[in-house]
Amino acid sequence: MLKSNDNHSFITYSPFLNKFRILTQLLEGKIIVLNEVNSTNQYIIDNIPYIRSGDACVAEHQTQGRGRRGKIWVAPFGESICLSIYWALNKVPPTVTELSIMISIVVARVLKNLGASQIKIKWPNDLYIYGKKLAGILIEIITRTNNITHIIIGIGINLSMRASIALNNKIGKDWINLKDIGITPDRNILVATLINTLHKKLKDFMRLGFDPFISYWKIFDYLYNKPVKLLIGNRIICGTALGINMHGALIVDQLDLTEHYSGDNISVGLS
Repeated sequence: MLKSNDNHSFITYSPFLNKFRILTQLLEGKIIVLNEVNSTNQYIIDNIPYIRSGDACVAEHQTQGRGRRGKIWVAPFGESICLSIYWALNKVPPTVTELSIMISIVVARVLKNLGASQIKIKWPNDLYIYGKKLAGILIEIITRTNNITHIIIGIGINLSMRASIALNNKIGKDWINLKDIGITPDRNILVATLINTLHKKLKDFMRLGFDPFISYWKIFDYLYNKPVKLLIGNRIICGTALGINMHGALIVDQLDLTEHYSGDNISVGLS
């Protein structure tokens, strides 16, 4: 059963998420606003029978937020964006890599318009500023017996998290907030802007495919021409990153050959 926080009394600016303020900015779709949830992605998955394509869920705090490859996503109460958007398809879905890159480009452009001019994307979908992680994206695709593909798009953005030993022990020291670079957006407006923009770009993506987004990768590519180390299962691959191919696969020059790598089980870092 769907539940949300109906804090309709906050009509002027508030540091808290507010369903009414977000709804006034949305062009379409529904928003569920929660104080606390295990995971906004999991909430969408658990409530697929009750929601429609384009609906979204946002929370002040996640107790079991997750990232790619089983990693956790830490988001203290009220200091970040924890947003998930549901999208349904009745056709063959795009690859996770293409979809992840497209979403990361859209989010990067929204944040760049806010003033994060130095924002970059570490393949396939981590957003970085000054070499530190600002945001991450988790795509989960579920295909059930009714031939409908359910896509859950999770977006986590650090806004104003306060550094602490406990926090650094959980997520490491290489992270950054928008506040650290002088950007303090209205969280409600940012949530609505992300949803509106992603609705439009998802429709473009489903109609036109990945091609229109490839050119933006060069603008945001964090790894280009840098030495990288890929971890694929028990294999370690070292080389130089040379962008992406037409399907979003990472191109890596390994001296005597050039290979393309794609898949959700790949971890990439600078070497």
